[in-house]
Amino acid sequence: MRSQSIFRVVFNGRAWRRAACDTYEGFVASVRLCVSMVGVATLTGAVALVSLPVARDVVARWIPEAGAHPMAGFDAAGAPNPAAVAEDGADASAADDADDEIDLDARWSRVATYLSRRYHVADGPVREMVVAAQKAGTENHVDPLLVLAVVAVESGMNPVAQSPVGAQGLMQVMTSVHSELFEPHGGDQAALEPVANIKVGTAILGDLIRRGGSVEKGLELYVGAGLTGGGSWYAVRVQAELGRLRLAAAGRLAEAFAGARADLPGNVPANLDASTNRAPAARGGQLPS
Repeated sequence: MRSQSIFRVVFNGRAWRRAACDTYEGFVASVRLCVSMVGVATLTGAVALVSLPVARDVVARWIPEAGAHPMAGFDAAGAPNPAAVAEDGADASAADDADDEIDLDARWSRVATYLSRRYHVADGPVREMVVAAQKAGTENHVDPLLVLAVVAVESGMNPVAQSPVGAQGLMQVMTSVHSELFEPHGGDQAALEPVANIKVGTAILGDLIRRGGSVEKGLELYVGAGLTGGGSWYAVRVQAELGRLRLAAAGRLAEAFAGARADLPGNVPANLDASTNRAPAARGGQLPS
């Protein structure tokens, strides 16, 4: 009799079904809790970003052209593809009517096209950046294409890029070191404003090139490695991008994009912080005393 009671308890189907239901409900509750926590974290991050006026305004204007192939709309020689132009004509006309497009001559328009396609950034903000580089380069006696090459290598065209060591914006200027240079532009928060960042970054770069005696030395000083030796890897990266920009300006877009594909990221020294392109002890863009 005792063994039959134990048998009924062990093989009680109702008890087992209840236990299974309780286990399932507990699992579902745990999954829901995890999903809720992820949602709260995402919402908190979004609110934090939206609460920063400068970051919000800049990101809204620099929405990338997601999924666009670098040579979309161009033939093998880098010339506009008539079929693609005809297909996208209506959308392009609507965009032109909606936005006041910055007018560039053919050479600088090709540069803007290269940068926009290579770094997947909307054409309008890239054109604004190209104009800012032209003006800042002229004022500081620096090749505007060199300025754009530094922008590309430093931030990948991301105007709100910030490094762990405090470098900010398109040209990754150390705001803590050059705070006074941003005062005419509204203070340190202007470091995340593309035009102001390019103006300040170019002024620093021009001064370092003059002090260093060459573009290569100036670039080493700009990244900070030149203060303690080394940094030639950075100069090589910038000058390689400068070469591609010159190809694009000359209308050789296909060659420029081919060179970009061959220039694989990550081939940097082992002691380099790959997220910032800076040596660990460097203070990027600091003027030497």
